[in-house]
Amino acid sequence: MCRRERTKVCQRKCTIAQPAPRSLHIRHAGVAPRRRFLVVVNPHGGQGKAKALWKGTVEPIFAAAGCAVDVQYTGPVSSPTNAAAIAAGVNLAAYDALVPVSGDGIVNELINGLASRPDARAALRMPIAPIPAGSGNALSVNVMGPEKVLDVAYAALNAIKGHPISLDVCSVSQGSNRIYSFLSQAFGLMADLDMGTEWMRWVGGIRFVLGYIYGVLTRASYEVEITLKVVESDKRRIADAYNARQQAPAAVPDGSATPADTPMPPLAFSSTDEPLPLGTVHTRLTAPLAPGWHTFRTPVQFVCAGKLPWLSRDSMMLPLAADDGLIDVVLVPPRGVLASLRGIEGQEEGRFVQLPDVYYYKVEAYRCTPRERAGYISIDGESIPYRAFQVENHARLARILSVEGRWKGLPKVSLGP
Repeated sequence: MCRRERTKVCQRKCTIAQPAPRSLHIRHAGVAPRRRFLVVVNPHGGQGKAKALWKGTVEPIFAAAGCAVDVQYTGPVSSPTNAAAIAAGVNLAAYDALVPVSGDGIVNELINGLASRPDARAALRMPIAPIPAGSGNALSVNVMGPEKVLDVAYAALNAIKGHPISLDVCSVSQGSNRIYSFLSQAFGLMADLDMGTEWMRWVGGIRFVLGYIYGVLTRASYEVEITLKVVESDKRRIADAYNARQQAPAAVPDGSATPADTPMPPLAFSSTDEPLPLGTVHTRLTAPLAPGWHTFRTPVQFVCAGKLPWLSRDSMMLPLAADDGLIDVVLVPPRGVLASLRGIEGQEEGRFVQLPDVYYYKVEAYRCTPRERAGYISIDGESIPYRAFQVENHARLARILSVEGRWKGLPKVSLGP
């Protein structure tokens, strides 16, 4: 989970090219030394520690490694130093990677900025190497694992020695408006606990657990219509495919040349202003389903969808998410307080998907239409207008740096006997 971080305008540039200690010249295969970074610091995001982490830990490590570094401090959305504007104007030839010292909100802005360019597909190949300095730091958890997500020095090493891995990017559309998501989309309780706990950002990632507990005590269900283009809905088959994928060698990003003037792919499905095929209409959640279009018209406790397993250090909401070109969608029906609280147990290990009332789908696209007057919709932790939204996936468009050369999901998922 993430939240857009807005700060006052401030910009500074510097260049660091000091000799590196011999130990830092140990090369990973295919990794060039002395990388050139554009560092994007959000000094007041999350718990307000990003600037101190940059100056006290990351900057000295980059200096020791002989990296060339330009630094920009982010500004408000309307300013020329907001992260989306920085990414939209970055000289792709000048840098080897973008390094956000922030939470996930700045990563979202960077991806949206890169995707807004006329050369979007080439721009999105600029790798991103996150330095965790926000509340949830979900991207860092998925790159480095929950045990290392607070290790800023390791994150700096990841930027220096990491290999590019692919990241799918989702288009989120509402009418003619189109934005991009790399992490999650949420409706119902999951959106409420994200957007409604902004005032608790100072406590860090635990705010999401506290928000969940508060939510199940105060709200039982949310009326919604959700239409899915289902590819797979049997949890065991999804788990088997995930486990086979984890045993295979890590996929290497496509290195073929991309025309410089190639924008984002057009939407493959109609906008929310036009009807989708309803397919089979259901009045309750169910699975497994035949591949194709399905529509649920039923109350839910929450909808959570996305591309990465971890949504925070303590929450693996999409444990079967993989680099497979599909969107993972979890639907949970209304349930009692005790059943909801039991869902917290094992969430950091993804075990909640074993519960029989948790429905897990692999889809090509989906549309979510709220049937209530007011509420939240969360896209990568940022609120969007409370009306129908539609999501489709674009496989392997973006790049993230990883020392291990693969995402830090579970090595194997077991759904029990």
